[in-house]
Amino acid sequence: MPMRRAALVLMLLATPAAADTFGGFSGVDRPYLVNADRVCTPLKIQNGAAAGMPACEKATADVIAHLSIKDPVPQSGTKAAFAATASGKTLTVTKKSGDKVVAWDAPDPIAKVVEVYASQYEDRVAVAFTTRRMGKEVTDVVAFDLGQGQTAIRQPDQPTQPTPPTTNPQPQPPADPKLTAALTAARKAPKGAKALAAWKAVLAIDAGSSEAIYGVAAAQAVQKATADALATLGQLVSSAKPDAIEWLVEARFDPAFAALRADAKFRTAVGLDRKPATVYEKVMGFGGQWEQTGTSCDKAEVRMTMLRDRSFKLRVKTTCEGQQFDSGNFKGTWRIDGNRVVLALPNKGKITVQDEAACSLDAVGDEIGLHCSLGKDIEFTVLPTRR
Repeated sequence: MPMRRAALVLMLLATPAAADTFGGFSGVDRPYLVNADRVCTPLKIQNGAAAGMPACEKATADVIAHLSIKDPVPQSGTKAAFAATASGKTLTVTKKSGDKVVAWDAPDPIAKVVEVYASQYEDRVAVAFTTRRMGKEVTDVVAFDLGQGQTAIRQPDQPTQPTPPTTNPQPQPPADPKLTAALTAARKAPKGAKALAAWKAVLAIDAGSSEAIYGVAAAQAVQKATADALATLGQLVSSAKPDAIEWLVEARFDPAFAALRADAKFRTAVGLDRKPATVYEKVMGFGGQWEQTGTSCDKAEVRMTMLRDRSFKLRVKTTCEGQQFDSGNFKGTWRIDGNRVVLALPNKGKITVQDEAACSLDAVGDEIGLHCSLGKDIEFTVLPTRR
């Protein structure tokens, strides 16, 4: 595990990790079940090797029922199709013939292989093994996709959309130097009339630029041209550009629009009084600030700030028996992946699978919480902090 992420993991660990139990493979899809409520995606194999950790997320009973999980079948005796051995951190799965299926490196040294399981059609294999963590022996489970199936954890009654062919992807056109120069000038322009003129110059080059439309609206609001500002924001509401919603959310907190926040038309345009309709709105709708309240010797205090440019800051504090530990600010990037958010904490400027942590958006009472998992049983749930 890279050093930066490992340091954060140590800060978040309040109790020793618990043992995992393999629950079986899905009979209708690729995922598998760990314990009673964690649905995981098996690792894909490339050139006889797999890397990283399986992506897992807690699932409701109806999602698990939809996956039709089959009871696990241990691989033992003469009928066993697979076997597994461990040496140091390396786990090797072989066929009955002795041919290697996959080699995988665990984050920590493997003490022993506990059990091997295969799916009904032998297109997936799982291994339970023990390792030492925080001074105690625990059981972990990892599974591999032998059929190279492409998978996502699907919600019930949500049909899978076909993936368009990408054999001949169209190259992105080079950036227009005139547009780049105009955007740079507009971003630096002082508020008011000069900003309005600069953003209109951008629109003369790219009439659909969401940022430029937003810039014009903000400049109009600063000049107290309320009707014009609202009409310009209306262009973002009707825009087909995917980033239009990002600028509408930005307007909710921009001081330029402070005088309009009580205006019903403004609140409707930027969506202040409706439930979030997209994952982006769920993440950034209250300003991108999230926190978990800490409790002494039990749960870490977590504060996370997420920005529109897809960067974030994360700070963790723990207190126990008079001692306090402060991680300082961890910096990284975030991205939306389907219905989840993926955090990346780069190690020396590079990002690998091991540097990423998946976060799900889960209901916590009447709110939506961001539940992030940095590894086996290392988790936190932050709630939005209203600006």
